[in-house]
Amino acid sequence: MISLADLNTLHLAAFARSLVALERSADLLSLSESLGTRPRVILGGGSNLVLQSNHDQPFEEVVLHNRLRGIVRLPEKEGFVRIRCAGGEAWHAFVMWTLSQGLGGLENLALIPGTVGAAPIQNIGAYGVELAERVEAVHAWDFTSRDHVVFPRESCRFDYRHSVFKEPTMQGPWNAPRFLITAVDFCLWPSTRAPQVVNYAGLAERLAQMGMADRPQPLQIAHAVISLRREKLPDPEELGNVGSFFKNPVVPEGLAVALRSQYPDMPVYPHATGKKLSAGWLIESAGLKGARRGEAGVYARHALVLVNHGKATGHDILGLARDIQQAVMSRFGVWLEPEPQILPPLHAA
Repeated sequence: MISLADLNTLHLAAFARSLVALERSADLLSLSESLGTRPRVILGGGSNLVLQSNHDQPFEEVVLHNRLRGIVRLPEKEGFVRIRCAGGEAWHAFVMWTLSQGLGGLENLALIPGTVGAAPIQNIGAYGVELAERVEAVHAWDFTSRDHVVFPRESCRFDYRHSVFKEPTMQGPWNAPRFLITAVDFCLWPSTRAPQVVNYAGLAERLAQMGMADRPQPLQIAHAVISLRREKLPDPEELGNVGSFFKNPVVPEGLAVALRSQYPDMPVYPHATGKKLSAGWLIESAGLKGARRGEAGVYARHALVLVNHGKATGHDILGLARDIQQAVMSRFGVWLEPEPQILPPLHAA
């Protein structure tokens, strides 16, 4: 029996019968052949997962842990500095590496937990920047064709917290994923030419507080982002969490207008298909900031974060999440959708 507690940032006491550490992409063909049709689960940094398994009911699926490493420079193209990073590299460490190399473009995404390979799946985003804006291509292993494939950015179907790798028709069922992301190609800029994205969620104010308001460099923006994230979000090493637990809901404009008339201080943002609301504001306004259900809780400093106070199980976390969904729905008529992947999915648990 193998514990997965240290391989998920909620630190849930999950277990699996078998785990394979993937450290060389050259091993993927033989791995595919040895697996055959056996069920499998792909695990990266575990920063976007709620694992529903325990010692008595471990994962029967083979857990594939992506530990692929390596960063290489590609030939420059159209003024961009192109970098290829292996999927098993830690995301924040990679961001800081690019900054140390005098490159800009990823600074707004600093301190996001997880791996580079997991980042495109969720199309991670923060402080006005989405990963999709910086990706040139995603490299993956196809377990069906047993070959390496490349997804140009336009084939990734990036959207808000979404990509083609989350679509069941492409990726397949949760316990037979077709693609394992082996590397990601990025288009970045020399620091002196990198676009500044600072007019978002207090970032400009923080830069001013730090004396960096006048044309901040990418590394300075990263320090401001890190400062803000550390204030709002708990360190997973100290308090288990997966960051933001719910997506910001997108609702019809009519509902947003009606809610805003009833709650004038409700944040409302433009969106291509309606209006985007703040999930954190909805949860806090429903009186749930700091709430607890056993060892599972809502973070006292940020209502969008669910935390493990010590011995919470996946069942505890998901029970609290359902309480929040029902409370917000009852008060505002808005249903919140979880961000993290739930394994096994609720319908399969």
